[in-house]
Amino acid sequence: MYAKELASFKKSILSNTSSAIAAQKKGKTLLDQPISGEGTLNRWRDTNEASKLAAAATPLYWMAKCKNWELKTFTLVLSKALSDRLDTGDATASSYIRDQLTRRIPEAVAAGAEFLYGLEKAPVKLADGASRRRWHLHGLIIGPVGFSAQGPTPIRKALQAIKGEADADLMFKTPGEQIDRDQRASAVSWGVYAVKNGLSVELNPALRGEYDLPPGKQTFISATLRREAKRWHEGRRQGRTSPELITEALRFYEP
Repeated sequence: MYAKELASFKKSILSNTSSAIAAQKKGKTLLDQPISGEGTLNRWRDTNEASKLAAAATPLYWMAKCKNWELKTFTLVLSKALSDRLDTGDATASSYIRDQLTRRIPEAVAAGAEFLYGLEKAPVKLADGASRRRWHLHGLIIGPVGFSAQGPTPIRKALQAIKGEADADLMFKTPGEQIDRDQRASAVSWGVYAVKNGLSVELNPALRGEYDLPPGKQTFISATLRREAKRWHEGRRQGRTSPELITEALRFYEP
């Protein structure tokens, strides 16, 4: 069921179909081919980074539940200077972004504020005419209630150095809130959406010339979340049930 769910979300986002979910993502991929709704679970070490990121959404959801924290999606449009560095092939730019987030988020939000993100840029053929075509992050993050509020909050101040100049260049939303959908499922879907460019090229390498893929690593999962995602993934491969994995998560992450 776990593998099939991930495959189903990939199909929804990467297929050009008339389904309700895919309709909202229309124009987000250049793929024009059938996408399988079936999936198999490889060992964690043999799983690609895009799939690992999507798989980490479920344990992140339960980590938030255990702590009575909020789970939020976020989009962070990078500053022009950082975006230009990525455009010129500066591989240190992606590691700089990672280092800034791993240092600043726990300081601004709280210890245990786990997160993940994918680094992307819209391909020319899919970009809106008014788009700045900046590199940006799509991700998921957990934190205490109210951490993502509007105004000069600690996290917004902390990320000021890497975000773009517009207030809307950093946005937080509650998964599923706008479409009245299950929060966990919506978070997994967002995890797939965050790496849609890399998945598109993986499924059809001939599209490589159409996509800007970042120098360096395209994805990031914070350390504790990555360990927990691996535990869930391997547990599923061993036939363990969601209630069993959730019970262990409660024991590990209760405040």
